[in-house]
Amino acid sequence: MANEPEGNASQRVSKRARGNGQGTLFRKKVDGPWYAQWYGPHPDGKGRKRFSRSTGTRSKSDAERIARSWIERAKLEEAGLLAPEGGTPLQRHAKASIASHVNDFSASKRAEGRTEKYVGDTEGMIRRTAEECGWKVLGDLAPDELERLISRKMAPTDETDRAWTNRTAHKCVTAWRTFCRWCVSDGRLQADPLARLKKPAPHRERSRRFLLPEEWSWLRTATEGAPERFGMAGSERALLYAVALETGLRASELHSLTRSSLRLDDERPHVILDARSTKNRKAARQYLRDDVVRELAVHVRTVMPGGRVFNMPKNTATAAMLRADLADAREAWITEAGADAAERVRREGSDFLASEDHDGQVVDFHALRHTCGAWASMGGASAKAVQTLMRHSTITLTLDVYGHLLPDEAAETVQRLPAVERVPLRLTGTDDQPVSSEGAAVGAAVAVVSGGAVCATVDKEQASEGPVPHGPVAESADAADLKSAWVKPVWVRVPPGPLSP
Repeated sequence: MANEPEGNASQRVSKRARGNGQGTLFRKKVDGPWYAQWYGPHPDGKGRKRFSRSTGTRSKSDAERIARSWIERAKLEEAGLLAPEGGTPLQRHAKASIASHVNDFSASKRAEGRTEKYVGDTEGMIRRTAEECGWKVLGDLAPDELERLISRKMAPTDETDRAWTNRTAHKCVTAWRTFCRWCVSDGRLQADPLARLKKPAPHRERSRRFLLPEEWSWLRTATEGAPERFGMAGSERALLYAVALETGLRASELHSLTRSSLRLDDERPHVILDARSTKNRKAARQYLRDDVVRELAVHVRTVMPGGRVFNMPKNTATAAMLRADLADAREAWITEAGADAAERVRREGSDFLASEDHDGQVVDFHALRHTCGAWASMGGASAKAVQTLMRHSTITLTLDVYGHLLPDEAAETVQRLPAVERVPLRLTGTDDQPVSSEGAAVGAAVAVVSGGAVCATVDKEQASEGPVPHGPVAESADAADLKSAWVKPVWVRVPPGPLSP
């Protein structure tokens, strides 16, 4: 074997010298250290893995002893008698940095089809709060620390710090609970360490109001004649508001509309929303009124098939744009009062076309969607129809928001119940002939039992008058007829012997 290549010679000798299940020794160089190779449990606990490691020695006997110790340890780990080197998978995950886990979490959510806004907001909330809590690794998570942080944020001691609202605290807890549940499902945590945290009720600091039809008329007229704002002409803004009000589309959904999303030539014109553009990640179809269809057809004549229908500003600027147009409409409405001082004072103190009324209810861009649901409810639409129009996930949400505006149909519902007439009974004797007046007083059946007792069912009024009269026996078609004929069982004692016909 003197002329055999160095690598092959070393591997051949080592394999010959060691039996099955004892691993392999080999050299990468003739005068280099020996390497050991063996199979053991995978560090992640998923099956087996081939390990290869340098023994650090050029002595074959020393290398065999080192390799034997590694192989014996692998067998003990596989049998569950010894903890894996470096700890169990859960222990290794607990020592890993939160930042590394968050990176994997964000990649997983993107793979699920979550929007960049959702991933960015959730990731940012986790990273910021982890840093403020002093958490470095996954094993540092503790509910007490997060509760204290939320308490400090909701009631800051420094007046310059902006206090968290219930909605912000709710988002914080939701972000962490989502992250922890993902860690549990991915085998990084055995249980959710923040499971006992309760989400604060996300009460809205402001409530929206819907526009009245008269307010919309003034707003549309004023906007059409207004100058350009936020890169949009007045006529385009008025059309945008009209589409938002009649379809209930959100600002982000309107921003995603392209010319190919419009189906204006169909028998029932509508717009189509891609699932990636909707809040619930489901494709949607919203129908349009004829007057809006005509205006849209004129508006998109110069728009390319893949071009945006509306040149909208960022979602954060849509509310400011609408309120500016609302202020112009209110000013025009107040000016219309003319020289009538009393009327002018009344209008100036009114909530008509105000961006915020005396109850604190505001008008922002999302209020146009709220107006769509409110008008549909007041127009007599059913709760199910309003839910479909607004694309609510549950009917409970629809009733909570618009239930007080739905028509009260309780009285009409009772009147629509079917009328049921009574069916007259026809009692007959044993020979299928009508019974006599005397026999008619006897009930529907007679049965003889041991001891000479007779059970007879008699008419309710007759039973209250006194003794049961004798006579032919009346039969009833079935037990239901007995019940509907006002019959009552009465037990009487008769002498022993056969009954007379």
